[in-house]
Amino acid sequence: MRRRKESVGFGYPSCGFPQHRPSLLENKMTKTLVFAVIAFLMVASAQAAIEYDLTHDGDIQNINGAIYMQWDIAPAGSGRINAFVGIQGTGGGSQHGYNTTGAREFDTTPGSKALLLSDIPTVTFGDTPYREFWLDINQNKTHPVLSLDKLRIHMASASNLTGYLTNPAFGAPIYDLDAGGDNYVKLDYRLNPGSGGGDMLLFVPDSAFIGAGDYIYLYSMCGATINGADGFEEWAVGNGEPIIPEPATMALLALGGFALLRKRYS
Repeated sequence: MRRRKESVGFGYPSCGFPQHRPSLLENKMTKTLVFAVIAFLMVASAQAAIEYDLTHDGDIQNINGAIYMQWDIAPAGSGRINAFVGIQGTGGGSQHGYNTTGAREFDTTPGSKALLLSDIPTVTFGDTPYREFWLDINQNKTHPVLSLDKLRIHMASASNLTGYLTNPAFGAPIYDLDAGGDNYVKLDYRLNPGSGGGDMLLFVPDSAFIGAGDYIYLYSMCGATINGADGFEEWAVGNGEPIIPEPATMALLALGGFALLRKRYS
């Protein structure tokens, strides 16, 4: 009488080899590993930064109530936009800093200035007044794209505050790019190359500027997500002149469509 060969899953014969059956401990270890991987992926997904793209002419984004706009501000040469703070790191990594008349910290360049709320012009969209800022980035042809990773604005009663990470005098930010989650803005130097012009307009609601004191502090970080910064970045106040956007942007403004974002998850 001929014996049939035993099969081990999927109909394949065992070929006489002993069948391995996972022990209870092995099963538990496998399940634990699977759950750990799932938990890691869930956390990573939850922490993924949200990208706001300003790498096309006239791009516009609304982040936590502030308007970020790609704009070709005419170049005027380095040092000609009356910047109140500049940041420049070393080694191509991220760079960060803030304006103060006190001791400079982090990657803040010399020439940092005090900034009063009255120094910042207002621009009105619809019936809403905003305070206007300019950002001028400086990259090279090899690394033209740069991320703006952190942006916080504070109000205080003195112009010489320092110890940004530990000094309670800065208080809570009146505006934070990362309020409610990790965000960054993607910028392209090629859209408006050269120093002293400007690559991005920032409009922060005037209603946000409620705090103790008239001095404004702007802290920013660039290059943490995309390309370590190649040059210095400068912040200046706007000129308060009317903005005449492209027709597509005008349609968004008319519709209140700042929320119609080209938003991508990285």
